[in-house]
Order: sequence, then C-alpha cells, then structure tokens
Amino acid sequence: MKMGQLRAGAARVKLSPPAGLAMIGYGNRAGRAAGVHDDLAAQAIVIGDGARKVALCGVDLLAIGIRLADKVRGIVAAKSDIEADAILIGATHTHSGPIFNIHATPRADATVGNDRDLAWERALPGKLADAILEADRRMEPAVMKTAAAHFTLGTNRRLRRPDGSIQLAANYAGTADAEANAMGLYRRDGSAIAFMLNYPCHGVVLCEDNLLYSRDWPGFALDEIERLGAPAVGGSGAPAIGVFLQGATGNIDPRSRGSFAVAEENGRALGRAAFAALTAAPAVADATVRARRIPLILPLKQIGADLEVARECAAQTEASLRNHRGGDGYQLKRLRDHHEQSMRALRALEELAESNRRDKRVDPERGTLASALIVIALGDVAMVGLPGEAFVEYGLALKANPYFARTFVVCYCNDLIGYIPTREAYSQGGYEVATARIAPGAGDATVAAALAALRDLSIASQPSPAA
Repeated sequence: MKMGQLRAGAARVKLSPPAGLAMIGYGNRAGRAAGVHDDLAAQAIVIGDGARKVALCGVDLLAIGIRLADKVRGIVAAKSDIEADAILIGATHTHSGPIFNIHATPRADATVGNDRDLAWERALPGKLADAILEADRRMEPAVMKTAAAHFTLGTNRRLRRPDGSIQLAANYAGTADAEANAMGLYRRDGSAIAFMLNYPCHGVVLCEDNLLYSRDWPGFALDEIERLGAPAVGGSGAPAIGVFLQGATGNIDPRSRGSFAVAEENGRALGRAAFAALTAAPAVADATVRARRIPLILPLKQIGADLEVARECAAQTEASLRNHRGGDGYQLKRLRDHHEQSMRALRALEELAESNRRDKRVDPERGTLASALIVIALGDVAMVGLPGEAFVEYGLALKANPYFARTFVVCYCNDLIGYIPTREAYSQGGYEVATARIAPGAGDATVAAALAALRDLSIASQPSPAA
C-alpha cells in the first residue's frame, strides 16, 4: 500500500451496566438506575496511513481517569501495532451513567455496597480495548472529510450577580462556541465507515430526576448521523458507526434542558447539520498520520490557608448553635443555616485536600499534579486531547491555531484532573473555580504546551523537500 493512503475502521461495544446501581453526575439525585433508555457504549475509530495508526475512542461515561486509560492503552498496544501514545480515549461526559471508580480498576479484595458493581468495573477496560481492536481489524481503504456545522445548544453557565459573585446559571451573553466539528470516513464507493462529532456542551439535558441510563443529547446526534449515513437498500458495507468526543465544555451547559424529548430534538439537529456539512466537503485520500503525548506538570491550587479559615468558621457557627438558648424560633433556623453553609464550604475544601493526598499523580512537596495531553495530526487536521474540563475560551484559542486547517478540541481525554478555568475566572470565583484542583495559570500553561505541540507536529507532517 502506498504510504499516506488512508485506511480506517470502526467498531462499537456495549458497556451494559446493570440496573440498580447509583447514578453519577448529580449529588442530589434520588433513586438508582431503573433501566436503560439508550445503550451506553464505547465507539472507536482507527485511522492509518500505511506507516502509523491512531485510535479515537469515545466512551459514554462521565469520565475516564489516567490509570483506566493507561490500562486500555496498554492492552491495545500489546495486541496490535497501535502505539499506546497514539490512542485518544474521550468520555462523552454523560451525567446519566452508572457510578464507578473513574480513576482505577477495583482491586481483587475491594468491597463496596450495592451502589456499584465491581465485576462490571473490572471488565470495563477490556470492553474499551475490544472496541479499538475490533476497529483495527476492520480497517479498509478510506477517504476523509472534515467540516464545521453551526450549532448553538451550548450556552455559558457562569452568570454574574449584582454583587459580583458567579451563579451557576445560563449566561446567554457569555462566551460560547457555535461551531461543531465533524469528520466522515468513507469507502471508495462513497458509503460511510464512520462519523466523528465534536462539540462543547455538558451532557446534562437530562436532569436529576432521570433514572435511566442514557448518552444524553450526544447519543441522539450519533443516532441521526448514522441513520443518514446508512447504506442504501441493497448497498454493500457495514453500517456507519458514530463517535462523539466532548469539547471544551467546562463552563458550558445546554440552553434547553429537562427531558428526553429536548435531548433528542437537539441531538438530531446536530446530526443533520453535521451530515449536510460533510456532504459538501472535499474528500482526502492521502494524509500523514502522527501523534504525540505531551507530559504536563501543573501547579496545584494552594488551599491550606482557606482550609484553616473554613475550619475556624465552622467551629464558630457550631459554637453559636450550641450556645443557642432561644427555643425553636427563627434564630435557631438561622443558626442552623449558618452552620450548614460553613460545613458545606469546609467539606468541599477537605475533599480537595483528600483528593490531593490520595492521588499518586500529586507531588506533595512540589505541590504539582502530573498528567498529559495528546495531539494527533491527520494531514492538515489536528486533534488536541485535554485531560480535564477546560473552559470554552481555551477551546476557542486552540481551534484558532495557525498550524492546522481544522482542529478538534477533545476534553475528558485519557485522564480527569478536574476543571481547567481561565486565569480571569479564578479572580471571579464560582463553582468551577471552587472545585478546581489546579492553580491559576495552569490552564494557560496547558494551552501553551498544546500549541507548541501543534506547531511541531505541523512541521513534522510537512513533506520533505525534494533532494
């Protein structure tokens, strides 16, 4: 086969979590999973140029931590010629999946209550690896199209109150991204092998009252584009498989929420828009495939002083409550509210401290967190995989890079380090900043590392000058 000639394959493996588990994504959800609305799955595409291969895997879960991702990457590398550093695993970030340990496979001696299913969790890395390996086995000659579609489901969710504080609510005037990126891989006869969709918007159209497993709105987008790309009656080739890779959605929520009908309406709208855009796009049959994994050492947010203040505040409100002698009137309610507010703030900081203490990626002496990003080049198309919930401003900055004609920005990729707020957001506060683990400036450093990798990969992807 001629070097540079594209080949591609795609596959899907159902995740099949059992009913009855606790569901992840909302702290105040009441009830356990009652069943399945639409199947959670791992969808994978493998693309090669005759010399190298890359794998793109979208998994319908809230997130995948680095140890789980590394386990999947290790299995695939051991059983194929796909290098571990050329594997991108991105969670779709649906909030309608099962609760599980996103950071590691449970030990053989681990025990938990009935919130989780340890056997299912232990089988999870193998299912993701099976999807990638099956996609690799199905590779065939292909052409690639990429395009952008206008889509406006996502809106900024950081609304500034009159006192300057940030409320977690729709901010229609805030920064958002109205461009969805799409990729199509096709056989030489024009039939579709796979589609990939990439857009930044939390998978939270479905709210706390939903007790059915679901891919949320991204799943309906894949259903629609797969339907439109299905083989004609009597046509050849397996049905197309869609992969959704979540964008820079750290501060972006759906502008419409609340039901499966809303999720379906918006998801199918994206599927149609992306399919139409790809239909009009030019096809590329030859492209150089490259990938790089870039280590990151990021500073942790310093919370020691805040933790001491929170402990003192909680002690003070507890003392006020303990010393109350005024009966069961409004003052008692007021004191209880004060103490609960203090305890919520203290618990949040203690959870951050405990996460840092238990995390093997953390260097406690240096106050740093180790992770990595991945950059993939497919000719003049790039993909940047970030290991957390990056704010949309960072996604827009990466998409605007001068090195590639089109850039897909993928979050929740190969790791989860939490929110990646902008430096400006740290000065404003709000939920994302309060729960972020990394320090101000860490997001800027991550984007700078990604841009440098894009520049280097662009240079490396250029054909050598004739002798």
